[in-house]
Amino acid sequence: MKKIFAAILVFFMALSVQARGAKPQKADFASVINDSGVEKNSVAISVKDVNTGKPVYELNEKILMHPASVQKVLTLLPAVEALGEDYEFTTTIYKRGDDSYVIKLGADPYLTSSDLKSLVNNIDRETVKKIYVDDSILEKKSWGEGWQWDDDMNVLMPRFNSYNLDGNLIKLTLMPAGKGEPALIINPSKYPFVFLNNVITGDKNEVTVSRDNSISANTLSLSGTVNKPYIVRIPANNLKRYFDIRFTNTIHDKNIYLKQNLIADKVTEDDTELDKITHPISQAVEDILKNSSNLASETLSKLAGGKVYEDRGTDINGIKVFNNYCKKLGLDTSRIRIVDASGVSKNNLINADFISEFLVKTKDNPLMQNLPAAGEGTLTQRMLPLKDNLKAKTGTHGDLSSIAGYLTTKKGNKYAFCIIINDTTATISDMKSLEDYFIREAYLRL
Repeated sequence: MKKIFAAILVFFMALSVQARGAKPQKADFASVINDSGVEKNSVAISVKDVNTGKPVYELNEKILMHPASVQKVLTLLPAVEALGEDYEFTTTIYKRGDDSYVIKLGADPYLTSSDLKSLVNNIDRETVKKIYVDDSILEKKSWGEGWQWDDDMNVLMPRFNSYNLDGNLIKLTLMPAGKGEPALIINPSKYPFVFLNNVITGDKNEVTVSRDNSISANTLSLSGTVNKPYIVRIPANNLKRYFDIRFTNTIHDKNIYLKQNLIADKVTEDDTELDKITHPISQAVEDILKNSSNLASETLSKLAGGKVYEDRGTDINGIKVFNNYCKKLGLDTSRIRIVDASGVSKNNLINADFISEFLVKTKDNPLMQNLPAAGEGTLTQRMLPLKDNLKAKTGTHGDLSSIAGYLTTKKGNKYAFCIIINDTTATISDMKSLEDYFIREAYLRL
């Protein structure tokens, strides 16, 4: 690790030297990797001239590795092409006959409980007898293939399907009481959690939460201390139940009480549209590239599959959209494996050469302008001196790190690059330090 920090210091010194007109040396990437403390065989790199596609540096570039979230760039472009850049996530309320309503879900990853209230305002309290829900837009499956059960409480990996609501996260508030006394847990959603509350009022906010599936899927164990109101977000483990509860709360606020709340049924031609809530696809594009949203990435891919194949959106159809897109680019997907859109599953296997080639072939796609620059999104604290010379998507998952994008060097040359590191013995910090210094070295020398 000390060697990495020393190398970064040398980078800034090199900037100063070159600014005084010193002749740049040929890039010595091998020494950068050897000095990093990261196992060389766990590093895959592919750097290509963005205009010619010619490789300028390669290391283990054909070895299949887990790509983590750089995979989102690959699946995003086909999904947006299939859906259209003007696509909107849409949740609609219809009137059926004189006394019924239909809510057609759009799997909108940005739909909120406040949006539900807006839709419910179209319901006539005096005449309504039945409310139907059309959830046919996506398959009922709510997690990706190979997603790990012990990520069940990871707020960055919520479940996803037609019933997306509030980011599929349930908000709890912990309120302090008297010193040393148990904290109060406030659950405004009314989701049926059972709390094993070991949080006491102390000197600081420090809380851990786990889901005790050995007792019940809805049993939460909380421990730690609070000294002021503290918000905890819990991934909903049953999205339909959470949606039903929030919808029921909303209609009860309007004094609407039904014998049966949401009845499954599809919208018909005779139903009359009353109102809708929409969010633009551009919101998802920015969220995926800059914030690495797994929810938006998975939803968008499934929706694209549903539209292209005129069926419920499924992960399988979303992957078919990706494969067809690559075929048009002249890329062979038979030697890689993609099972989800976001790169979460470690069943995904891609090589650095494929990703760099994808970037070369899509360099003129306008969506690539949304890749975060140094200082933005997941690059907020990384490689700041490079500013707009670097646009890239990062990935981090367990014991792996990755980054891929475009680099304009000090000489004005432009390259597409991909770095994937799968090292079970190195720290994430060491891996990202290696990525940063390699990119900085390329900026100075290429």
